[in-house]
Amino acid sequence: MITLSMVRHRMRAILGGFVALTLAVALLTASAIVIASSLPAVPPRYERADALVVPEEAGTRSDDVTVVRAVWTGAEADSLAGELTRSEEVAVAVAERRFDVRVMDGDRVLGDAADGAPGGAGWSSFALGSTALLEGGAPSGAAEVVLPRSYGRAVGDTVTVLTAGAEWTMTVSGVTDGQDVLVPDPLAGETATGVSVIGVVAAPGVGTAAVDDLVRSAVRDSAGPTAEVFTGTDQGAMDAEFDDSGNWVGTQLLILVGALSVFVSVFVVGTTFTFQVAVRRRELALLRAVGATPGQVRRMLLGEAAVVGAAASLVGAVLGVGGAFLLGGWMVDLDLLSRHWEVRSVALPVAVSVPIGVVTAVTGVLSASRRGAAVAPLEALRPENTRAEAVPRWRLWVAGTAAVLGAVFAVATVRGDMEQAVSYALGTALALVVALAVAAPVYLPRLVGLLPGRSPLSDLLRSEARAGARRLASTMLPALLISALAVTMLGQADTLGGAIDEHSRGDIPGEAMVTRPDGGNGLTDLALERTREHAQGEVHSTLSTGVYVDGNWVEAVGLHRNAPPAGTAWASPATAAEFGWEEDDTVDLTWRDGTTGRVTVTVGPFPPELEMWAELALPHDLAREHDPGTFTTAASFDPLDADALSAVLADQGSEVVSTSRLIDEGVAAEMRLVRLFAVIILVLSLGYTAISLANSLSLSTSARRRDLALLRVTGVHRRQVLVLLTAESALVGAIGLALGALISLPGLFALTWSLRDEFDPRRGPAEVAVQLPWADLGAVSAACLVIGVLAALVPAVRAMRRSPAAMVAERG
Repeated sequence: MITLSMVRHRMRAILGGFVALTLAVALLTASAIVIASSLPAVPPRYERADALVVPEEAGTRSDDVTVVRAVWTGAEADSLAGELTRSEEVAVAVAERRFDVRVMDGDRVLGDAADGAPGGAGWSSFALGSTALLEGGAPSGAAEVVLPRSYGRAVGDTVTVLTAGAEWTMTVSGVTDGQDVLVPDPLAGETATGVSVIGVVAAPGVGTAAVDDLVRSAVRDSAGPTAEVFTGTDQGAMDAEFDDSGNWVGTQLLILVGALSVFVSVFVVGTTFTFQVAVRRRELALLRAVGATPGQVRRMLLGEAAVVGAAASLVGAVLGVGGAFLLGGWMVDLDLLSRHWEVRSVALPVAVSVPIGVVTAVTGVLSASRRGAAVAPLEALRPENTRAEAVPRWRLWVAGTAAVLGAVFAVATVRGDMEQAVSYALGTALALVVALAVAAPVYLPRLVGLLPGRSPLSDLLRSEARAGARRLASTMLPALLISALAVTMLGQADTLGGAIDEHSRGDIPGEAMVTRPDGGNGLTDLALERTREHAQGEVHSTLSTGVYVDGNWVEAVGLHRNAPPAGTAWASPATAAEFGWEEDDTVDLTWRDGTTGRVTVTVGPFPPELEMWAELALPHDLAREHDPGTFTTAASFDPLDADALSAVLADQGSEVVSTSRLIDEGVAAEMRLVRLFAVIILVLSLGYTAISLANSLSLSTSARRRDLALLRVTGVHRRQVLVLLTAESALVGAIGLALGALISLPGLFALTWSLRDEFDPRRGPAEVAVQLPWADLGAVSAACLVIGVLAALVPAVRAMRRSPAAMVAERG
């Protein structure tokens, strides 16, 4: 009861913490709902399959993340699928053939690049998914196709279906609510590159466990590469293996938002209750004097935090449920989530977010509760604000440790690759923020003491800094954090963008490239042939493919220009060293379609546009022979007449674009994502800054009411008091902004050093300079100062309306 009474009595004082925690739980709940609804899941095209069989893992792509598996030949896959189909426990087993496809209506590409790469497959794959046939039926002849509803075609319409090496005029025989373009199985068999998935649908009444045992037994006895079986007995592994939603970028952002919300809420709630303990020292001492034990005082403070946390968490959870729909829709519009995203889970995210909110509130009060429990009964006899603010040694130890950690992060930034360097540079700034935040009561009075002049205002500012170091430190911390985040994140975006823009332009030969008008990638062999006819000189084309060496994936590329001689392969020195190859060695390879062959190897360095990802180069015709289902990735060249070539390429869904424009658009797209992350974090941080400063300065004004009353009694005008508070807030905010900017520089300079070797090494280390968006940083700094000044003035103006006697008599 006493806890509830205390909360009701001090509702105004704890309002800042309540609002901050409500906002945090709302963001956390909304983020958790969106994340839970974005978790990996088996795509609709496999939802009816009771078992999915895939070959063994063979390594990862050049990004070191995407897993690549071995592949069956068509004969091996058909043999295994046929054996499974002969079992009475299996309704159907499908060796799925997939391939790149583009559907044209004249010169217009059907479908949307936002849907991802359109997938072509044989009609038999339809049995594996939950996709419904909305109109028409299966393709009954070689010239029929089933299209997704999103393509806007009806049964009986004629379309042109393009694959990498063929062009078919086909009649629409059916329309589905799925995403795949379904062709007759014989055409899919001719077009696809091997088989990567075999799907199994159980007969009616057969359980998952029985299917699991049957499929595993058949796989053990089959020819070809070792395989893995995924069934509903381990749904999580199945979901993770086959998920293709591409939601990971949005999920990363949401995790960052949720973590920031919790972190800042701990800070704001902690600040609120720390001030409360300082203001209530006499009250807590009176409780001790009438018999309350330190444990009871501590439990009372923790109980108040729990009550506030529970109420704020419940309100925030309700707001978060509604906000999840808005947040998810907004992220879909920005292509951060799949356009097919929808809310799938609510109860679990809410059940997790509410306890986290309560724990966050209690965590923020732990330190304040210990200080409150340590109040001695004799404190009740002391006047307020006469107790010296000694700085404990632990602050210096923590500050020193954080500073050392910042130096470690800076060294790691220099030694890491581009992705690692970005993370380590941010870690450098945040570690130094912790160091300066913890040590602020030590150095802040000294910095304020450097104010020039001996005017009454400067003397008062210096005196206030000495008397209220912790109070000023808590006012400075939001500005410190905002400045460090703004300079680091926006500086990283501009520095990276500038470096990529300056040092990548020479990596792509040719003045123009062939691309898809709506932003999709890939071109057909016919489009490539027409490009070669209209080019001035050679066309540099890349067919992204791969081979297997002793079961290990090797990233390969098929080339026209600078291609190795027919029947040979060109290996980079690193690849040759990895497999022990020498010049003119004859080596055994497994091709992308699962067949095997032997080639002679030449060894030499790759051009810069390939060396970042390719390990082996092949003649284009050899790569196409063993990878018939993949579009050529790109083609760059010097055009004779770009407009004329674009007209010729229109019916292939391609156009000619200048190389510089594509580079500009690519850099802009990457930097847009980086800046989006930065802007979201900064906007949230500014919101929390407003809450934190309003809360801190409101409590500070309450705690200083006797000091302000004394100034009024001694003849200081209201306006002069407000000038003092404005100057104090602006000065401390400016110090925080300046320090935040300074501690961001080590990480940024370390980042530029790390980027020196990220470009063409044959040109030597690249010269990379720190670039800062001064206009954006100025706007952030101005917003932070305005928030700080308003947060100081609003409670002060309210307090100045009372007489000095009323100010002293007012209870905190």
